[in-house]
Amino acid sequence: MSPCRVAASGPRAQARRAWLWLLLVLASCRAPVESRPPRPPVEPVAAAPSRAAAPSRADHADDGGRAPDAESPRPSPPDIAIADPPSITTPSRPPTASPPYDRGQWPHWIDADGDCQDTRTEVLIAESEIAVEFSDARRCHVARGRWRCPYTDRVVTDPVELDVDHLVPLAYVHAHGGAGWDRARRTAYANALEDPDHLQAVLARANRAKGSRSFAQWLPEEPGTRCAYVEAWLRISERWGLVLDADEQRAAQADLAVCRDRGVPERVRDVGGRSPASADAPAPAPGSCCRVCTRGKPCGDACIAADRTCHAAPGCACARTPQ
Repeated sequence: MSPCRVAASGPRAQARRAWLWLLLVLASCRAPVESRPPRPPVEPVAAAPSRAAAPSRADHADDGGRAPDAESPRPSPPDIAIADPPSITTPSRPPTASPPYDRGQWPHWIDADGDCQDTRTEVLIAESEIAVEFSDARRCHVARGRWRCPYTDRVVTDPVELDVDHLVPLAYVHAHGGAGWDRARRTAYANALEDPDHLQAVLARANRAKGSRSFAQWLPEEPGTRCAYVEAWLRISERWGLVLDADEQRAAQADLAVCRDRGVPERVRDVGGRSPASADAPAPAPGSCCRVCTRGKPCGDACIAADRTCHAAPGCACARTPQ
């Protein structure tokens, strides 16, 4: 018998067979692990821009969600040179990104100092040309005064006929940065009394005609009045961190060029699409009536109650149909 056959039947051969059997068992256990696909290699990720390089809207919630232009700081109105127009950038946020305007989200009128006179009353008192009369002993509500509407140059004595208007309207502010403000900042804007042009007592019908349109859409024909209105608009926009779109930037530059040539008046006098009515204006010619007052009496271009005093210049309203 050969030595190999003896070795194959001996204890060493049995140990070898046992070892091979163990290897087969281990291989069968590892098979599922080895059959899984390998994990894909991790691709290198480009570094994200730093906050300093690209500030987020949340970093500037107090200025309407717009990052300041560090390279081209905007000059402060009214010291705006025509050669270097206001550097106000076009909003980068599409209009659909803002929630719809809700007037209820802009609280007004408030009584900031707790003296029972709210913001509207404070404006009426400040802008009356005479001492106002109050309707109550606490002097909380104004009953009469004398106001000259800055949009029409008409004189009003009954505060019921007046609106207190935001020169830069709330809806416009909402669309040009204010949508990102918190409630405290919206309240502060809606009731701001520091700038005398921010809130103005105007005829209600003039305020309705203006609506929420910008200075690029609604301006008087008189260039001098346009200058004052545009200047006030730019100053308020600058202070509150609002932005102008491309059309408004072009309109501002064109209007400021006119201002440089003709001078800037001290106060807005009319923003109604025509020159203010003159107290010395002639009466309308026969046949030129725009409104026939079958009740009451004519007053400028409108009809008023017969027992009321007319403070308007002669207009196109007539007491009867012209012959």
